[in-house]
Formats: sequence, structure tokens, C-alpha cells
Amino acid sequence: MADKSAFLEMMRWGNVNVPGIIFEYSKELDLTTDDIGILTTILYAYQQGKPLYHTGVEIGKMLQVCPCLSKQKLTRKLSRLEKLGIIALSEPGKGTVDKTVYIEPLMDKLESLMIRDHPQLSVQGEKAVPAGVKVVIKEYQDQIEQLQLQLQEQQLQTSPNSVNQADFKKVADFIAEKTGSLISPTMVSELRRWLGDMALKPELLLCMLELCFERNIKNPREISHIATDIKKYAISSLDGMEIYFSRFVDRNNGPAQRNQAFDPDLLEFGTFTGIDMGAEARRRIYQKWRYDWGFSHAMIMKAGEIMCQRTKSGGLEYVDSVLSNWMSKEIRQLEEVDAEMRSFKLSKQKTRAGGDGATPGNKTKPAVDYEIYIPPNAEEIKTKV
Repeated sequence: MADKSAFLEMMRWGNVNVPGIIFEYSKELDLTTDDIGILTTILYAYQQGKPLYHTGVEIGKMLQVCPCLSKQKLTRKLSRLEKLGIIALSEPGKGTVDKTVYIEPLMDKLESLMIRDHPQLSVQGEKAVPAGVKVVIKEYQDQIEQLQLQLQEQQLQTSPNSVNQADFKKVADFIAEKTGSLISPTMVSELRRWLGDMALKPELLLCMLELCFERNIKNPREISHIATDIKKYAISSLDGMEIYFSRFVDRNNGPAQRNQAFDPDLLEFGTFTGIDMGAEARRRIYQKWRYDWGFSHAMIMKAGEIMCQRTKSGGLEYVDSVLSNWMSKEIRQLEEVDAEMRSFKLSKQKTRAGGDGATPGNKTKPAVDYEIYIPPNAEEIKTKV
């Protein structure tokens, strides 16, 4: 049954071949998929003509080899290709089917593009390049220079804090899912500010929004106040954010109260020492240590540690006395504190051993406490802040 094989009959009809270079330069030549289809029809009709050395192919032949094309559609497509300079049309007769299509303009353009991108294809060098090809190459070079200038201008105009579209979509989809509605224009504007101007990471934003929605905080402006605090005080972990919400947002019920200043260092000091720092008066005392007296947060934490070690129910007045004594002795570094403590312990050991001029009959009265930490007037303090 080999002589009746349909496959052999299909092979006898041949294949339609389209040069791959047409696909490579289709964007530069402004060719669409329909245009490539018409060029395929032209090439196939040209292959069916005999002899092959004849140039041009009749429109009637194209309609014959591709019956799915109507005369009107083919005429419209050919007219477009002629305007692009891809083909040329001649009119030996009056009817449409008598027109002849030439693809020599396409071949010239492809040749110019090939020589532009691969000058080594010219055997005799630049002198062998036709004048028309040189003009085309010059035009493309000018276009490249113009595009480079435009790209540089766009890069200068683009904000360094531009929003990544993938990050924007991720957070926007999360907001829409949690709120059950499309994201509002105000929320879009604030979201761009969070990701762009504030440069908050999308993962951090998702945590912040989750905590906000759990507390029914959905107003974009109110969320922005929280985002501003997170950016200002460099809260970069979920634990730090939960502390912020539990110690600040949950304690204050109204938006106006939530907009008060938030200091994570102050909250850390309160958590470390067990002292409630929510009262405004206590906040002012901490700010006095930091800004008026100029102690670092690490030094204040050290004073709080000493207070916890030496007292059972100490408070801010003890820490205040320690820092006051350090300020009078110009102790500003943790290393200086450690050195002073070692010196005190050494002198105390010598005193207990009867050194430093002490005699058996004249016992030296031991020091009540470390003089750096408790000034002489410490007993007169009767009230706690």
C-alpha cells in the first residue's frame, strides 16, 4: 500500500520555507504576524512558479496557492507592506489579480541589516559597501544615539526610590484579600510611599499590615503613622513590631494618641528593669539622661542593671543617682565603668583585710556601698517617680 500513502502525497506538495532572518529583524522592520504570513504566501507562490529565475509573483497566483485569502484582505495587506518599503507592486494589467509583487526591497533591507550587524561579511571592507547601505547604516546609528540619550534622560528622571512592581502587586493583593475589596486610590498612594520613599521591605510591610488588620486599623493615613514610626526607629523584626503594637498601639485607643512619639529604647529600658515607662513624667526623666546629660542608651541600660543587682525595689531615683555620679566623674564609656568597678572591689578587699593603714585597735568603718552608684544624699530621697 506504499504507492497509496497520503504521507508521500503530502511530501510531493513540498514545504513552505520562510527565511529565519525575517523573524530576527521583524521588530526593526515593523512586521506583524499577519505580515509574515503574507510574505510566506509570496515565497510559496514564487516557489511554485517556473522557471525560478523570473522575478515577481502575480497576485492571482497567491490567491491560487492560498484559497483562504480573500482578494480584499490580500490587497489591504500588500498595500501596507508597500508603504513600509517591504515589497514593490507593478500594474501590467487593469485587474487586481494581474498585479505583480516583488520582494527585492525586502532583500535589500535584510542585506543592509546584516552588513550593519556583521561588517565582516563585506569581503572588500567598507569600500565595497553600496552607497544605499551606508545611508541605512548611518540612519540606524543616529537612531541608536538618540535612543541612548533618551535612556539617559529617563534614568536621571527616575526616582532612586522607584517602586518594584512585583513587590507592589504582592502587598496590594494582600490588602485586597484582607479587606475583601479592591484597594482604594488613597491606599495605592500610601503603598507607593511605603515601598518607595520609606523603602520598607515588602515582608516587613506584610507583617505590619497583618497586625493592623487584626486590630481593625484600615485607614491608610493611620497605617502610615505606624509605618513612619517603624521606619524612624528602624524596627526590622517581627518581635520588635509586636512590642511596638502591644506597648504602644494597643495601649492607646485613638488615632491621635497613636500618633504620639514612640521610643523603642525607652520601651527596652522599661522591659529590662521592670519599670513601667508609660507615664509622661518618667519618659521625661529618661529623655533627660539621654539628651540633657548626654548618656548613651547602653550607659543607661548599665545603670539600670546595677540598680537591679543592688536593690530589691529600686526605681528611677536610684538610676538617676548613679548617672549623676558618673556625670560628676566624667564616666561616659562602659569600659570606664568596668575599670571603676574593679578599682572599687580591690580597695574594698584591702579594707576588709586591714590594709591601707588600719590597725587591730582602730578598725576602719566599711563603706556602706559603692560610692559611684550611691551619692551621700541618697537617703534623703523619699519619693519615687
